Amino acid sequence: MRSSIVILQILSSMIFWHVVVDARAVLASHSHPSDVKHFESKLDTNIGYWSPSTSSIDWCERNYVITKYIAEFWNCLSSFSMCILGGILFIRGLYNKIESRFLWSSLGFAFVGLGSAYFHGTLTHLGQMADELPMVYSMIIWWFILIRMNEFKQLKSKISSIDISIIFGIFYGLLWTYVHSLQTFVLIFQVHISMMVVGGMIKLIYLYRQPHHHVYRIKCLLLVYVSLIISAFVCWIMDQQLCEQMNSISRFNPQLHAWWHAIGAVHCHLGIVCAEAMRLLSIKYQQHQMKNFQTSKQPFKPEDQLHFNFYLGLPYVDYSKEKQTNKAKIQ
Repeated sequence: MRSSIVILQILSSMIFWHVVVDARAVLASHSHPSDVKHFESKLDTNIGYWSPSTSSIDWCERNYVITKYIAEFWNCLSSFSMCILGGILFIRGLYNKIESRFLWSSLGFAFVGLGSAYFHGTLTHLGQMADELPMVYSMIIWWFILIRMNEFKQLKSKISSIDISIIFGIFYGLLWTYVHSLQTFVLIFQVHISMMVVGGMIKLIYLYRQPHHHVYRIKCLLLVYVSLIISAFVCWIMDQQLCEQMNSISRFNPQLHAWWHAIGAVHCHLGIVCAEAMRLLSIKYQQHQMKNFQTSKQPFKPEDQLHFNFYLGLPYVDYSKEKQTNKAKIQ
């Protein structure tokens, strides 16, 4: 309970600072970026509340069209899909008392959406940092989950693998924060985060191939998980390559970058749910192995150990039977 309160305090304080700090108050070196990536030959010169823009990239959506207070309205609005799905995962995780690693992953997911909304709404350097840095932090947590999927070692006084992985993750996050804040690398960042995402997908699929994770329902979720990121990537590329054509068509722009946010949000949601499911199966498999260590082993049937329920059309791991089992043991 205390850890949950601490997490909520951190969340509220970060939101507070994001609101009160003027995003235009940046270093002089970032006040007029010399190399800004645009997707139209004719630059968007609309003026709004957050002008002038201090970010190193300006996306395809025309600026300050809907309201003068939001630079890219649809890109900003669609970013909240990540906040909503991440928040639901976090609340359900608290209710079901799951491992804190998944709470942090859900929080990171929500913060990515919050930072993305902040960036697209302001097109400032601070907003860009609030968007891109949480992506890296979230992927560090994600990789920790994947690497430690089948590990159950307890912390000891000596340095253990979990200590090393946490220290490395913190060091890597701080290093990337320092380097990226000095010079906002557009291409390098995109390649970097893409490698982390694709590598994580490959690792998750590899984990599914382990016998105690081999559940048909997880396989279906993984297929949708992969197909969604491909679809989202296609939207992301088309939004950039066909930007002038889409903006030149009167009253019509499909806002593919906004669709990238929405589809990517569902993709991330399914990834976390799959990881939760595999972790639950890993725990049950270890308990099964310990229970049958000195007796004749009964086969472990992962299909019978995992259940899903659906909320708003999206799958979630069903922990209700785990609670019933724990209550029965207590009684």
